[in-house]
Amino acid sequence: MAVEVRYLVIRDGKEVGMYTTKKEADAHDKMLDIADNLFLYIKQMPHMELKEDLIEELSIHLSQNREEVIRILRGAPLDKARENAPPVKAATPQPAAEKAAPKPAKTGKAARSPRS
Repeated sequence: MAVEVRYLVIRDGKEVGMYTTKKEADAHDKMLDIADNLFLYIKQMPHMELKEDLIEELSIHLSQNREEVIRILRGAPLDKARENAPPVKAATPQPAAEKAAPKPAKTGKAARSPRS
């Protein structure tokens, strides 16, 4: 019998991701926290009427690309190659369940752990 450890990211009572490492799950949770804060910040802007789904998409994109955004906010120029490139949609981290189909379990003695 194979045992797998999976880490769930749960927001507002809903499962939003499943990961094979705690580091991946924590990174996704942190990205969502930042996106939530950006969402609230953008939504409160005066004289700015944007649809909530657009604000959500923008805040998630900024959160996923926060290191580049921070670099830009510090005054670093936009990379010339990226400036002329067509916009690329940021990849959302995929939960472990969606990354790849699980490998079939080994059979016979090779499947057993040396500590069993």
